[in-house]
Order: sequence, then structure tokens, then C-alpha cells
Amino acid sequence: MRTMIIIGSIFFLFGCSHTVLTTISPAVNIDSSYDQKMKGPVVLVIEYDLKAVNHEVKPSTHICSAHSYPIMLGNDLASSIKATTDAIFEQVVEQSALPTRDEMQEKDIQGTIYVRINRFHPAISFSRGVWETYGMASCDIVLDVTVTDSGNKDLLVTTVEGTTMAEGGRVHAFCGGGANILSNAISQGIRETMERYAERVSNSDKIRKAFGVKRED
Repeated sequence: MRTMIIIGSIFFLFGCSHTVLTTISPAVNIDSSYDQKMKGPVVLVIEYDLKAVNHEVKPSTHICSAHSYPIMLGNDLASSIKATTDAIFEQVVEQSALPTRDEMQEKDIQGTIYVRINRFHPAISFSRGVWETYGMASCDIVLDVTVTDSGNKDLLVTTVEGTTMAEGGRVHAFCGGGANILSNAISQGIRETMERYAERVSNSDKIRKAFGVKRED
């Protein structure tokens, strides 16, 4: 027992790094006034700074403060945006840059969606009971979204945000369980943000009109 306490104290004092796994989490429940998808084709451009989506989270509490939790979110968040956009439009073409006017005419592109990852802020804290350590994580994601028609006229300029929290109960393996708590908070945060994004785009009368879809009575 004394040996375990000594080993545990060493881990708490000197710490280590626990990689946080993220997942693709597209919108599941889209609250839309329309039943059908928009046809497209629509070009989707996703932009983000690697510094904005890659973090090494340190606990905000003294408990487990020597530990760190590296996160690389970019690909999974971008894939979640693409999968969510696929649920709204029949034809989605992802590109690294917005198309030129000539390209839009040549490919009969009906509009563009530009999504910039404005903010990704994960956080974690810990509290200690008599025998066990507990963790709580949060995640805040903000997206800037601009939708234009085939003539490059703005149809929607908006910001969507998802904020979630996850509790971890017992944190095993000397604070390593915090990675799972953060992973859950981030997954929920992505999904909530995707649902806000989908609802904002899907329910826009201007976008639906530009893509030739009428509201269901």
C-alpha cells in the first residue's frame, strides 16, 4: 500500500503526457423546416490555423497539474463539417480555396460555403475525494460561416457555437483518465456545433430560394 502511494505521488508530481483521441461527430438531429436536401453542387471550403485546433491542455487545478493532454482536432472537425454539409446538400465539392467565377460557370456550381474555425477551447479540472480523483472537462467551438450564391452574393453570414461539459467519475492510471473525459467533451462539442451549423444553413430561406427549394407547408 505504501509503495502504491509513493508511486502515485511520483506521477502526480512529475506527470506525463496523455494523448486525447478525437472522433468524427457530424450532426445527428437536425431541426429543419424542410424535408429535402438542396441539390447543389456547392463548394465547401474549410479553413483553420493549426495553432487554433492543436492544443496541449494543462489542468486548471493543482491536482494533476504536472500532466498534459495533447489534442490534434483539425482533421476530425473538418470531416465532421463535410459530413454535416453532405446531410444538407446532395452534391458537395470540398476544395482548398473558393472557386473563381469562371470555375463556377464551367462546373455549374450553384454556391459556396466558407467555414472558418474561429475558436477551439478545451479545458479540464480535477477534484480529489478521500480515495479517488475525479475529473471534469469542457469544450467550446466557434465557427464563422459564409454562404454565397452562384453570383457570389452573400446569402448567410453567421457564427455558430457549441459548448459542452463532461464528467469523468474516477480518474484511473494516475490522471491518464483525463484524456477520455476530454475526448467525450470534445466529441459532444463537435456534435452540438454541427447541429447549430446544420440548422442555421438548412433553415435559411435565402439559401433554399437560391437553390430552388420551397418550404414545405
